Amino acid sequence: MSEQIVAIVANGEVVQASIARPVLQSARIIIAADGGALTCKEAGVAPHYIIGDGDSLTGELREYFSGAELVKRSDQYSTDLEKAIAFARTLSPTAIVVLSAFGKRSDHSAANLLFLAELNQTIPVKIYDNHGMMTILNPGRHDLAMERGRLVSFFSYGQVNHLTLAGFRYPLSRESYPNYFVGISNVCESNRVEVQFDSGILFMYEVLIES
Repeated sequence: MSEQIVAIVANGEVVQASIARPVLQSARIIIAADGGALTCKEAGVAPHYIIGDGDSLTGELREYFSGAELVKRSDQYSTDLEKAIAFARTLSPTAIVVLSAFGKRSDHSAANLLFLAELNQTIPVKIYDNHGMMTILNPGRHDLAMERGRLVSFFSYGQVNHLTLAGFRYPLSRESYPNYFVGISNVCESNRVEVQFDSGILFMYEVLIES
């Protein structure tokens, strides 16, 4: 079965074109969550769908992307990203990439991270911002290709049990953290690394562009 990668562009901080363009071009379907259409415009890539209640979508953007299908969702009890996630699920994605989920209001950023962690339980998710890419890891063994010297951070809001990090400058071997885990700016010492843990959810952030 061929990959059905769906990109969701949220309404957070606009992701610069050098990151956004290749990510969006690799997707089969692009969904702009309301004002997320601005990131699409900056990247020079047209969305297939624009979804939401329309409160952050300017008339100029509507006209600019006149070829996109507008999907109105006026439910005030869900955010534009939630609406986009619900719609994306109907498209049978094999993976979802998300841009501009963070960077404006902190409450929106925190909520978006929770929504995407839940989505990742059934569909693999990658999240891009202006500095890097976040992957949400579920329990198990993850053998990952990495660029030697890349900065990688890990964190968890809850417990993580028997965490192993191999191939990093600061390795771990089956360490457990009952409340939370934070490991900022570790360094890949190999082109292949291993992340393994038995329970919990681990957020992995790869720094692609250093500030």
